[in-house]
Parts: sequence; structure tokens; C-alpha cells
Amino acid sequence: MDDYWEDDELQDRLYHARKEEERRQRFRPSRTDFQWTLSRTKTIPLILGLLLIVWWLLSSIPRTTRLDWSRYAYSQYATDTQSLCNAVMVFASLHKLGSKADRILLYPQQWMYRKDTKTAWLLETAKTRYGVKLEPIQLISADGKPATPGTLATPDSDWNLSITKLRVFDLIQYDRVVHLDSDITLLRHMDELFALPSTPVAMPRAYWSHGPYSKWELTTVVMVIEPSTHEVPAMMKILREWQKDPSYAQSNKYDMDLLNDRFGGSAMVLPHRPYTMLSAEFRSHNHTTYMGNPHSHPLDQRAIWKADDALSEAKLIHFSDWPLPKPWIMWPSEGLAEIQPDCGGSTKGTCREREIWKKLYDDFRRRRKEICGILSVPAPDWWTWKKEMQMDRFIESCIESTELSLLEQVCFSDMIDMSASISITCVNPKYLLSENVGHDPQQ
Repeated sequence: MDDYWEDDELQDRLYHARKEEERRQRFRPSRTDFQWTLSRTKTIPLILGLLLIVWWLLSSIPRTTRLDWSRYAYSQYATDTQSLCNAVMVFASLHKLGSKADRILLYPQQWMYRKDTKTAWLLETAKTRYGVKLEPIQLISADGKPATPGTLATPDSDWNLSITKLRVFDLIQYDRVVHLDSDITLLRHMDELFALPSTPVAMPRAYWSHGPYSKWELTTVVMVIEPSTHEVPAMMKILREWQKDPSYAQSNKYDMDLLNDRFGGSAMVLPHRPYTMLSAEFRSHNHTTYMGNPHSHPLDQRAIWKADDALSEAKLIHFSDWPLPKPWIMWPSEGLAEIQPDCGGSTKGTCREREIWKKLYDDFRRRRKEICGILSVPAPDWWTWKKEMQMDRFIESCIESTELSLLEQVCFSDMIDMSASISITCVNPKYLLSENVGHDPQQ
């Protein structure tokens, strides 16, 4: 009997022991559960850290992605049918390159009444095909007076009406405007310029200038401006002051002069690489200045200059191969042979510089025909053209070098050989100097 109770008590104790163990198991995490909890404890901070990094990266994206693009625009202006075609070609490139900003064309108000002309067709093409907004304006000539537009057959001087470019400051419906010259090939859009820190004007320096870097002028090939109704009247006031000088009639000032006078010491300077490259760079033997080393010791040009690399980084090419005509005018064969890249002095074969240079011109003419339906202007007589270009430079250099009116000078030129440069001597009561103007001023 005692054995029975002892056995029963043992069974009872075992029963309670099993129950206690089951209870403990319910409240004790398994090894797997413990490992998962420990893993989760390590992972959560890692996930939070990754989320923080992603947030920081997103917040550091340039604000160009968050701009209200209706407040920003690219602008062009036209003074005749030739420059109108060039402007439409620039807008076509912006359209193809996927630029997000508005596009606005300043055009002569007289064209509002031309309905059945090539000019009217180009305006409509710009508006409907490339989304360009049309803004009629009054043209301004170099003397500051209202001017009339040229035509396809009789284009007006680009220089004479270039002050009209200042009208871009009147586009106060925009917070910022990027104005581009029209004698260019645009390779990539410049939307990132709209996100620059606030500044009235930002422009590159004319890297092809002579003299110390600090004296290089700003170039209007690319202008980033904040429109203001005060700017045009202010610059017209400067122009009127200049006109009081008796020599002004012989040395007109243009848009570049006015902008440098007003903003030369305060403008934000854009790097010319990649924003401004001259077509003449492919003809140059020395690329030190373009590459950004104007004051360095002579460098091995082959080590720092590669034509294809330079082209691939450039945003635009500005056609400037003085005295060769602009690309909408066909090449005189003699001029092409004289001016084209000489491949390091070789007259035979070819090189990448020459291939790229010719392709830029050929591409411009092809697009001009496709977009505008306009053929290139026939080539002029090279020797006559060259003489006129050199004489223009001669007169300009005389005035600039002596700082006197033509009325105070007696200038003469010794035409040694029309195929060579012109030897210039300008004589006046205070100065006697000699200057060779056969070099390429690039403008």
C-alpha cells in the first residue's frame, strides 16, 4: 500500500514538473527566436542608416530638378531673315536636346504684318514646331536709334543692330534668361545655368583676347541674365554719353562694349570650357589659353589637347574664322585652302582638327537647308572679300591704337600683296605706330 502511494506521488511530481517545463518554454524564446531578435537588433540601425543616406543624397540633388521651368527661358533675336533662320536652328537644337526651359524669340515688330513671306513661315515654324514664344520688339541700331529689319536678299549688319540684344533684359516675365548667339552650333543644352546663384549677369571671358587675363573682356556668346526694366535705360544712357565724343561716329560701340562697361567688374564669370569654344580653335597651333593655362610655361600641346575630347566636352561652337565668311555663306575655294586647319603645317592628307572643322560647317549648312529651307549664300570673290575684311580691321585698329578721331589722323596702307597681310601705318600729331593686322582677331 505504501508503495502505491509512493508511486502515485512520484507520478504527480513528474506531471507537475512537465507542466512547469511547458510553462517555462512558453515564456522562453527559442534559440532560433533569440538569433532572429539579435539579428533584427543589428539590422534596424543599418536600415535606418541607409534611409538617412538616401534622404541626404536626394536632398543634395541640384535644384534644377525642382525649378518652375515656366520662369526660365532661352532667348534669341532676329534682325533679318538670315539671322531668323539661325535663331530657329538654335531653337531646333534645344528642342532636340530636351531642354526644359521656355524659348522666346525677339523679332522686329514690322514682321507682324508680313503674312505670305519666308519670314512669316519661319516665325510660324518656330512657334508650332519648336514651341517658341514670339515677342515683337523695336530694333536698336548702333547709334541708339530705332531701326528697320533687313531681308533675305538684303540682310542688315549683325554688328549694326547688335545692341538690340539688350532687349533681353526687358523679359521681366522670367526670373532668368540664357541668351545665346545665333552663329553657333549647340551641342548640349545649358539648363544647369538657370540654377546659378542669383546674379544680374553671368558671362564667359573672351579667351581669344590678347593681353593679361584680367583684361580679357566678357563675351556675349553666352549670357545668363536676370531681367530688369532698369538695365536697358541705364545702358542707353551710357551710349548717349559715348555719342558726345566726336570720334564715336567712326568707332561705334556695340552690345559687348556696353555690357563690359556696365558689368565688367561685377559679372559672374562662366568658364569658357565648356560654354564657349570658337571654331578657330581647331585651326590654332597653341591651345594653352583655351585649355585654361594662359600664364603657364609652354606645355606639350599634344599631351593636353585632343580634338575629339575638346569637341565632346564643349556645349557650343561659335563660328569665328576671320576673315572667312560665316557658315551661311559658301566658302570661296581660295579662302578654304588658305584658312582651313593646316594639320601642323602639312599641306597633304588630313587630321582630326581639319575633319572636325569641316564637319561643323557642313552640318550647319545641312541643318539650315532642312530646317529653314534656305540655301547658303553664294561664295564671294575671296580677294575682294579679304581686302574688305582687312580694311575694316585696319580702320578699327587705327582708331583703337591712337584713341583719336579719324578727323585727327592721316592713315594710309601699303598694299604689298593681296595674298599677304596688309602693313598698316597710322599717323597723327601725337603717335606714329605700325601694326600688322593680318592676324586672326577671332571676332
